[in-house]
Amino acid sequence: MNENISYFIGVLHTDASIYVFHNKKRDSVQHRFRLEVGEKSLPMLKKTRRILKFEFNRNLKVYFEGKNEYGTKMFCLQTSINKLLPLFKELKIDKHTVPSYILSDTKLFGAYLAGLIDGDGDVCIKRPKYPQCRIKITSEHKSHLLIDMIRKHMNSGAWIEKTYGYVTLPRGKVVKPNAFRHCFYLSPKNVQNFMKFVYPHIQIFHKKLIIEKFLLNEF
Repeated sequence: MNENISYFIGVLHTDASIYVFHNKKRDSVQHRFRLEVGEKSLPMLKKTRRILKFEFNRNLKVYFEGKNEYGTKMFCLQTSINKLLPLFKELKIDKHTVPSYILSDTKLFGAYLAGLIDGDGDVCIKRPKYPQCRIKITSEHKSHLLIDMIRKHMNSGAWIEKTYGYVTLPRGKVVKPNAFRHCFYLSPKNVQNFMKFVYPHIQIFHKKLIIEKFLLNEF
């Protein structure tokens, strides 16, 4: 129960997956973890690889998967987790559950939120004349729990916007119509918590760069 595990769960709740593979030749069932990302998200994949090595004793290679239909180079990390299932159960690691230890701890929630931002997050500057830095996390499902936790741990206003039409995320994944954006702004009220608990864990360079440019101009 540490920041590495919390970040890992954030990535699992966005880009990564856990699935069951039936090996007919060996007549066996494997539970597998898989993370596939575009080139810009390689820092997130490499951090996840380090977490799998140091927290779960899995030393994995990164595989080049070729280009997707948008021409984006794709990279993959995957492993069997059959032997890890008892530990995953103990730590409440699955595709949809946010463990109580993350919900109750600002430090752990910050790392989890960084995983969400690296996975399905978008950082942008609005209103050039009077800049605002908006962070939004897009999902096919509405999460009032995430909004409540942002309000609680980031001391921030947060809200949900419904999207209309298909949404293309930075890695090239297309989200179905009627997806939801979970949004908040960086402001004097929340910037201290954000920079202390979330920012250090964000891995994707262009997202960090936008935040840095905004802060240099505003604070």
